[in-house]
This record gives sequence, structure tokens and C-alpha cells, in this order.
Amino acid sequence: MNRKRAFIGILSVIMIMMMVTTGCKPKQTAAPTPTQPKETVSESTVVTPTETSLPQNETITNPSVPSPATPAGNQADKVSLASADKGDKDKGEGEQTPPAAKPNAQTKPKIEIKSPYTQAKPTLLGLTLKTSAAEITEKFGKPKEQFVMEDDTDPITVYDYTDFLVGFDKQNQLHFVDVRSADVNPGLNGLKLGDPVEEVTKALGKPDSNTSFVLTYKATGAVLKLDIDPKSQKVNSIKLFAE
Repeated sequence: MNRKRAFIGILSVIMIMMMVTTGCKPKQTAAPTPTQPKETVSESTVVTPTETSLPQNETITNPSVPSPATPAGNQADKVSLASADKGDKDKGEGEQTPPAAKPNAQTKPKIEIKSPYTQAKPTLLGLTLKTSAAEITEKFGKPKEQFVMEDDTDPITVYDYTDFLVGFDKQNQLHFVDVRSADVNPGLNGLKLGDPVEEVTKALGKPDSNTSFVLTYKATGAVLKLDIDPKSQKVNSIKLFAE
């Protein structure tokens, strides 16, 4: 009997241990709670797109308000262009072609050198001093501008032909010629405005007066004066004066 009791006690202990161990296992198996946050996370992710979709709709509706501003800017541009077009339309067809081009073409005469410069017969642009104003206008036409250089003893009337100037004394005789452009041939044996100073002596020989700024050639009843740019050492001005 004692053995049976002892055996029953051992069995009861074993059963209690098994119950204890089986009671601990469900607690461990019940721990897969991480699956629950996954479901909550999925729910939150489902909710967030619906919430984010609302601001997206708001952002879509908000840009619709400033959208008319862009065509307004385009309309302003169109208005400015239209005003410019009106300004062009207001001008006559004759005004659109600049009328100044025709006078310039007329006041830029062709210069033909028939008598080049010599010491015995000094000329510039083929013009001889003491030539009358009527002969000059007959040869070159009317000047672009005309003005008077005031002088108490002898005022000079100047005709401006853009590329050159000519001046007349009281007797309306040519008093000076002033070359202003390298586009014209002054009739100095190939020398032109803007040529280096070395070319002056080749074309005209040794000057009567030579400084760093001016080369002077004396001739019969006239003085030929060439101004030199001290920096570039090029001919800056060509003038013929009556003595």
C-alpha cells in the first residue's frame, strides 16, 4: 500500500509539472501580439492616404485660383503689343521708311580727283582754293548743314558735307577744306585719313614743319596741315588753308 501511495504521489507530481509546463506554453504562444500592431499599422496607412488625399484636393483647388492670373499677364502683354502695333499703324507708310536716308544719299557726293595735290598747285579733294561757292554746290550739291564761324575780321561760312567741310570767306570764295572721313580720297597721292605717319613722307615728302602733333607743308598761296594722333601715330586730320 505504501508503494502504491508513493507511486500515486509521483504521478501526481508529474501531472502537476506537466500542467505547469503546459500552462506556461500558451502564454508564450499567445505572445504573437506583433501581428496586431501590423494590423493597426495597416489601418493607419489606410487612413493616412485618405487624409493626404484631402490636402491634395485642396492643393488642386488652390492653384485654380491663381491660374487666371497667368492669362491676365498674357493679356497685358497682348495689350502692350497691340499698342505698339497701333503706333506702327498710326505712322504712314511713307514715315516707316526713314526719309533721312534719301538726303544722306544725296549729300554724300562722289569725289573724283582730277588734279591731285602738288606744291605748285595745292588742292584737297581736287578743290583749289579761291573756288566760288556756286561751283562747289554745283559739283557736290547742297550741304547737309550750313553755319557761320563768327570772326570780327572775316567770318567764314561753312558747308558740312558729312565726310568733309568747306569754308568760304566774305567774297564766297573757298577759304579752307577739312577732310573728316577715311572713306573719301583727299587726293594726296594715295594718303588717307587714319594712315600711319610714315606714309605721310612717302606721299608728300619731307614736311616744312614737323612736331609730335602736326606736319605742315607750305605751298603756293596755301598751307597743308596734317594733325597726328600722338598715341596711335596716325593721321587724325587733313586740312588745306589759304594764306
